[in-house]
Amino acid sequence: MLAGPYYPRSFTILVIVAMGVLIVPLASGLINAVHVLQEVVDTQRQFTRNSLTITRDVRQIAESVSQLQRAAGQYHLLQDAEFAPALRDRFDELQTLLARLDSELVDPPARATLAALQTRSHSLYRQIQPGSFLDSAGFNALDPAFNALHGDTRTLLTEADAAVQRELQDLESTVQATRQRLIVLALALIPLTLLLAAVFSWMINRPIKQLKASIQKLGQANLSPLPAISGPQDIVELGREIDWLRQRLQALEDQKLRFLRHVSHELKTPLASLREGVALLGDELAGSLNPRQRSIVAIMDSASRDLQKRIEDLIRYSGMMRDATLLPTTPQTLSAALASVLARQRLALEAHGIRVETQLDAATVHAERSQLETVLDNLLSNAVKFSPEGGRILVKSTPADGAIEVWVCNEGEAIPEAERSRVFEPFFQGARQPASTVKGSGLGLSIVRESLLAAGGSVDVVDCPPWSTCFRLTWPIPQ
Repeated sequence: MLAGPYYPRSFTILVIVAMGVLIVPLASGLINAVHVLQEVVDTQRQFTRNSLTITRDVRQIAESVSQLQRAAGQYHLLQDAEFAPALRDRFDELQTLLARLDSELVDPPARATLAALQTRSHSLYRQIQPGSFLDSAGFNALDPAFNALHGDTRTLLTEADAAVQRELQDLESTVQATRQRLIVLALALIPLTLLLAAVFSWMINRPIKQLKASIQKLGQANLSPLPAISGPQDIVELGREIDWLRQRLQALEDQKLRFLRHVSHELKTPLASLREGVALLGDELAGSLNPRQRSIVAIMDSASRDLQKRIEDLIRYSGMMRDATLLPTTPQTLSAALASVLARQRLALEAHGIRVETQLDAATVHAERSQLETVLDNLLSNAVKFSPEGGRILVKSTPADGAIEVWVCNEGEAIPEAERSRVFEPFFQGARQPASTVKGSGLGLSIVRESLLAAGGSVDVVDCPPWSTCFRLTWPIPQ
């Protein structure tokens, strides 16, 4: 039982790693979403700032052109040199605004209009710049130039608004694309997270299921070697402890069987002497017996026979447990084996007024003759024991898929559901025992199960109304 190469040393570490790995895609997705949203927010903030700046500068340019025209009129129409600085300042202010707007505009039509505005303003300023005064007619002749400058300003304002609208649409497209990107990211993260959760769930549940299977195997009294457990080191150590428990149970089972075998053989010799003595007394070789003494001898003979049967059951059971190999089978006529068993059970059946009904749809089974009779004898003895006075017992056989099923059913009180899984355990005595029956050894049904297992078959308790208790035997048909 070795830890897998993909498992950590501790089950706790495995759980922590699983949680950490599951958090990674969610955290990365969240960080990516925050980053994308931050980019959108920054873009929106920059758009708002640029929009306000461009709109403000364009309006200031329109105001600056009006101020330039007013300063030029004061200088030339009033023929006053004191207005020359104001005229220069208005022109410089206009050029500053135009230069600043040139660094902010990216829309080609707006930049073309801005360039034309810069060219017209320089051309006009060369005509109105301080140095010589223009008369009234000459200054009025510049009205078309000023009107063209104002027209370019209005055009620039319109194009700047249009550029802002286009940037707003681009921003909306970016927001829509970002939303779709986040949806795709979420749709990608969900199956990835579920896949990782499934992988780690398998890694966590696999050793637990292996431990559960091993424990259930021990609970079913199956002491064969347990399958290897792969997982974290502490789970592997727990698997070793379970295997140690299996070996300990196996050793105790072997000791129990040796004890049963030794006790059985040790009891046979004195029992044989006891039965021989009882037989001599019954034959009156030691003298004649009065009726009371004959009754006592009959009781001793019956008790010795019962004791001999129990010892034989112990020997048979220990032999089956010691040698679990499959015995050679031959076709056996079920009716002949049943007749032989019923002949041995005749006195018990007549004493309780019990009828045996047969429905042998399958005439033969593949079994070893002595085992077949032992199985039928134990089941019929059990049926007689738990049947009411004047009751019925059913023995039927039916062909099944690759096997022959034999049913032994009786009337009376049913086996409780809680005891059905334990009735085949050795020495198990159910809670509901007939009051007038001598208590058995608890090995009859255990011998039935071991006999069926040795033949490659199975036995179980099934419901078959109106019968209260039914044992279903399955004998495989050799291929």
